[in-house]
Amino acid sequence: MATERGTTGSSASVTDGSPTEERPPPQEIPVNVWETHGALVVVAPMPGVTPEDVSITLRGGRLRLAAELRTPAEKEYRIQEWLYGAYERLVEVGEGFGAPVTATLGNGLLAVSLARTPASADPGAEDEPIQVQPVAAGTST
Repeated sequence: MATERGTTGSSASVTDGSPTEERPPPQEIPVNVWETHGALVVVAPMPGVTPEDVSITLRGGRLRLAAELRTPAEKEYRIQEWLYGAYERLVEVGEGFGAPVTATLGNGLLAVSLARTPASADPGAEDEPIQVQPVAAGTST
């Protein structure tokens, strides 16, 4: 199973001879992936986002996890190891996993479960929107 780090690059445009503010590319988030008897499970850290900020798609055997962080108040950081902005990760799930797909977000962790499917499953089911459900604080994802 292959995984790919975020693939969207930053871009700046020039309109009146001066460059516009560049938007940094999405942060590449790490994932843990494992199989259970009935599903493929993908877990990724996504601190600072709510379920409404997260977008999950499954197309062509590729799971895309993305989220947009809200804009922070300006601070003078002593250490800043992650930025406010976007998260993104593509995970190749291959054949044998798909709908139904469930997702939860709690304690800064996004957990996505893709059901084990027969080889003859309808690939059109991949285009369904995947809703992220919140998990109450103190419970595990």
